[in-house]
Amino acid sequence: MSILLGLLSLIASIAIPILIMVFTNYELISLGIFFVIPAGAIAIGYVCGFGLFKGLILSSKRITAKHFVIVMLMALISFTSIKYITYSLTCINTETGEIEYSMDGDHVSNYEVPGYGSMTFLNYSKLMIESTPISFSYKSRSMGEVDNPTVSWVFAIINFIGVFIGAVAAGIGFKDKHQYCESCNNYKKSKKIFKILKTDGQSFFEELEMLTNDVSDSTSLKQIVEKYGKVKLGNAFFEGTLIYCNNCRKSTLSVKLFEVSSTNKIHENDEFEYNVNLNFNIAREYIKEDVA
Repeated sequence: MSILLGLLSLIASIAIPILIMVFTNYELISLGIFFVIPAGAIAIGYVCGFGLFKGLILSSKRITAKHFVIVMLMALISFTSIKYITYSLTCINTETGEIEYSMDGDHVSNYEVPGYGSMTFLNYSKLMIESTPISFSYKSRSMGEVDNPTVSWVFAIINFIGVFIGAVAAGIGFKDKHQYCESCNNYKKSKKIFKILKTDGQSFFEELEMLTNDVSDSTSLKQIVEKYGKVKLGNAFFEGTLIYCNNCRKSTLSVKLFEVSSTNKIHENDEFEYNVNLNFNIAREYIKEDVA
């Protein structure tokens, strides 16, 4: 499963930028945000690594360091393939002298450029890096261009690194989202089950503590959660995620705190951390709903 999905993602990471290049004449891998964030390259890398890690999750195989090495090799293949296929499709319009992307045109390899020689793959790549000016803009307003080979090489290296960042980020995202159960050699399931106003937090946590100490299991977690109303926009709140394994019947409640900034934006409070192990029966209603 992981091999198949990995190959499909690798192909997609190559095909999508090439198709965009052919139909729009735009190089996705050069897309940047705030001048130095290689957004296009990171997106390509993420697509490249997505399938491999998704396949590992579906196959219940633990994500390890070797998988990150593999996905970095895949990212290298993706980056190199995009550049080479683009070069293979690069032709010169004999009437206008402009670059076109075609399978049967006058290929760029038939030309020579002073200072670079015959347009081999390496020479052409070097020419494109050093002769393409970099445009800067802010809020749709042009801030001018920089036509400097050294600066162009710096941005080319940033894009190159961006593909690897995207591929690794895909793995980190999957690994953080899916906890692995060592007892069952399987991935635990997770389900967001509530949002509770911060002002109701003290009462809720007091009831939760009483619940976890109730060996009779006469009350369920859902019964407590339903006592509290829905969170309205613009208010700080606690968000609870139930993490559980059906095989070994173990469950954990992980709670995060989201607060409102001075600009009225919701952000997570990284200093708050609350995790508590629950009796599997306490969360039975949420788990039953998920299975159904």
